[in-house]
Amino acid sequence: MHRPEPEHDVNDAEPARWGLSRVLRLATGVREEILDQVPSERARYTSMGGVVAGTAIMAMLSMTAALYWVFGGFRFFIVLAVPVWGLFILSLDRWLMTSTTMGQGARAAGKLLARLFLSIALGVVLAEPLLLGVYGTAIDEKIAKDRQQEIQTRESDLRTCNPIPGTPEAASPAAAEARCAQLRLSLAGDSPEALQKQLDTATRQAKTLQTTMDNDGKAYAELEAEARKECNGTSGVGLTGEFGEGPNCDRLRAEATKYRSDHQIDENGKRLSALNQEIKDVGSRLGTARVTFGKSVDTAIDKELDAVRGRQGRVGLLERFRALDELVAANAYVAVTMWSIRIFFILVDALPIILKALSGRTAYDRLVDERLGEQEQAAHIRTVENLHRHAQNGDLMRYRTDTVYRNQRDLIDEGSRVQRANLDERRGQLIDAFEQHLMRTAIGPANQGWSPGNGRVMEGESQDDGPTQELIVPEQPGAQW
Repeated sequence: MHRPEPEHDVNDAEPARWGLSRVLRLATGVREEILDQVPSERARYTSMGGVVAGTAIMAMLSMTAALYWVFGGFRFFIVLAVPVWGLFILSLDRWLMTSTTMGQGARAAGKLLARLFLSIALGVVLAEPLLLGVYGTAIDEKIAKDRQQEIQTRESDLRTCNPIPGTPEAASPAAAEARCAQLRLSLAGDSPEALQKQLDTATRQAKTLQTTMDNDGKAYAELEAEARKECNGTSGVGLTGEFGEGPNCDRLRAEATKYRSDHQIDENGKRLSALNQEIKDVGSRLGTARVTFGKSVDTAIDKELDAVRGRQGRVGLLERFRALDELVAANAYVAVTMWSIRIFFILVDALPIILKALSGRTAYDRLVDERLGEQEQAAHIRTVENLHRHAQNGDLMRYRTDTVYRNQRDLIDEGSRVQRANLDERRGQLIDAFEQHLMRTAIGPANQGWSPGNGRVMEGESQDDGPTQELIVPEQPGAQW
């Protein structure tokens, strides 16, 4: 494989010593043993490492601000969470740097764009909490005004929907709006509204009764005057002109008395007096109830406003984002500056990948690709060798298995032959013994001295062999007669 010539002689390159530059280069994932072959690239990767480390520091500041606003103050676990987040961002940027090789073709461009989009998304996440810190004063002021406005609006609505009965505010159309149904306050004690209705009813009844009594009193007075004229002897139309209590005088007085009784003038007078007393009492109670109601309304409204303040609590992260959006919508200058800062933060986080793209394909990249190619080829060779070794081991195992099988089969065959020979020998012995037994049985006493071969009893042999013994032939497995 052809190796590109390094920019400097390898023998002239000195290994990098440990220091700040080498620590910064660790953030880029660069391999120092390869970089030693192109020492001119050290400055480039040291700068890239500084950018990656700066991005991690910015991420830690962003996370610190976000956690501070989320929990409304400093918490001890922030000291542990922030470094972990910074290490995560550092590792992610380091992976982006090491995994982005500036090759050629659409495939390399697609890999670069995917990593660039990931860096931009990460930059957006990091930029937002820092923006809240940049516009912190304006955001706090906006939130304070919004909360105060919420309290004032709530108080105004409660007072509009809970007016004191009998006042001009109670007769306004705003107090009868549909939204007031959800804003009515439940108060203890006499209700001014109920007392006002009772007072209005009593006043209306007294006025009507007063009108009736005025008309009835006028008619009764006319009848009384007519009767007095008749009794006094006053001349006039329908009058007799005779003095004294005559029939006409009695009649006119009876008519007046009957009119008074029929129209219940006395009873109406008592009812009117009772109504006037009721009006007086209810009016007195209404005045007291209005004062009490006003104080109760103030107390209830204060409780409602305290509840609103309690719900507001500390300023959270989402509330800050909402306030920032409202500031941006209301002020074009804030919108321009905010987007400028946001784009700056995004570019800072994407800067490692941008620098990698702008640097192009360096000598270090060529050496890395060559080293990776060599490693892949070596790995391929090792894989082929391992496969071949496994194949050979498989052949040996099969040959060993076959050999063991053949040896075992031979042993089995040999054992079978020995067993057959033993059986044949034993069978012959049994046959001979059985044959001798038959021959002894056939000869008997008359043929004593006969022996096989010559038919005579040999000299010196006893002719009486004694009682014949039964030949017991043990059963042998597999033996056949």
